[in-house]
Amino acid sequence: MSTETEKVEKTPLNPKDIRRVKIFCIIIGTINILCVILMTIFWSIYDYLIILGLGMLTTVPAFFANAGMTFAGTYRGVGRPIDGGRNFIDGKRILGNGKTWKGFLGGILIGSTLSWLLFLVYLALQIGLPPPGSVRWLQVHQVTRTEIFNIFIAPPPLNLILRTILLSVGACVGDLVGSFFKRRFKRERGTQFPLLDQLDFLLMAYLFAYAFFPIRWYYILVISIFTPLVAILANIIAYAIGKKDVPW
Repeated sequence: MSTETEKVEKTPLNPKDIRRVKIFCIIIGTINILCVILMTIFWSIYDYLIILGLGMLTTVPAFFANAGMTFAGTYRGVGRPIDGGRNFIDGKRILGNGKTWKGFLGGILIGSTLSWLLFLVYLALQIGLPPPGSVRWLQVHQVTRTEIFNIFIAPPPLNLILRTILLSVGACVGDLVGSFFKRRFKRERGTQFPLLDQLDFLLMAYLFAYAFFPIRWYYILVISIFTPLVAILANIIAYAIGKKDVPW
């Protein structure tokens, strides 16, 4: 048996779908620019960069778990569908052939293993840092320096590990939930569903991990606005290397 990763057969792209993706990118890009401008006016560009940087860094297990589902699900062929080929009460597939046990468990494993890498990153961030009360460069609007240290830079090791695992699990569950609703709205595999495609995994990841990762609403807002751009870029790359049959 070949040990090489099999590529997904690409579907011919509809020009209308490509145009919709371009319009969506323009809209999301504009919203991100407006977010930066507003935060610069009412807070500062420094606040925006701190919120975006810390938020993305600490949410990275969800991103890797979401991407890991695609790579694990296509490794050595298509796996067994989670829904077992069964239909929902509306007569349509519960999830579809694209959601497999191999992809789901593989995504959780890929995301969760980052707990060790993040643990090293956090240890590195703590080296040479003065006490929270004296770190003025970490002051963010409405967020105390102590809170930033406890949640983002120096959380207890067990908290960090549990948070990473729950972010990974939540991201994979969120992807399944998104697929379920796409089937209910008569969207077949590979069709677009703006925002749901990009945010289902992220919001569910936050919900799962909130007990160990109680970030404030503006972190979630900034990351939720920025994530669609990251997701679109990741999907385009996955499509280019043959890991997805459509670039969205």
